[in-house]
Amino acid sequence: MSKVVRRKSRGLLLLASVVAMTMGLNVAQAKNIKKQNLLELMSHSDSIVVGTVASTTDGTQNGLPYTEVTILVAQSIKGDHESTYTFRQFGLKAPKSTGDGRVNLMVTPAGWPTYIDGEQVMLFLHKPASETGFQTTAGLTQGKFSIRGKQIANGIDNAELFARMKVEGPLSPTHEDLVNQAGGAYAVEDFISLIRTAVEKNWIEKGVMINAH
Repeated sequence: MSKVVRRKSRGLLLLASVVAMTMGLNVAQAKNIKKQNLLELMSHSDSIVVGTVASTTDGTQNGLPYTEVTILVAQSIKGDHESTYTFRQFGLKAPKSTGDGRVNLMVTPAGWPTYIDGEQVMLFLHKPASETGFQTTAGLTQGKFSIRGKQIANGIDNAELFARMKVEGPLSPTHEDLVNQAGGAYAVEDFISLIRTAVEKNWIEKGVMINAH
């Protein structure tokens, strides 16, 4: 077996093990993340923030590749955040020289969110991993919502975001319109208002937002 093939094989094995360690998922689950609805995204989130990507850098931590993302926080909807919030997600921004003639190819895995300086986002973030401190969004690309003008959508265009769930109780007309929308981009102010209301009024804890069977 060539050195290149051996290096690639070792890299893939390390990637699989780190994914499992940082996300609490086995390899099969990591490769086949199901579509999550809003209730699931919110239940799996330790933090929900709205803001602008101020900077992205990458490097290694104890031999593990990461991308560090700093958010200028405009709204802290869930969790206690200051004006900036910084987290590290597994994977490099791009292949990176190790300085000894080799190249680290372990970039952000396919299906995971990536970040661009200056973009506006709403993030549903997992609790940082206990072993590494690494953090990413609930549902991976599904938990990163990009804000473009007056519209907001996640990495799968909000597909099934309100599927398999329902909200018990009266909704404002704008919130009811959102819940009944099958998918596609939503009006950003209405969507953020819905999430803020659900968090502040404890809809999940009080059984207002529930799974539909």
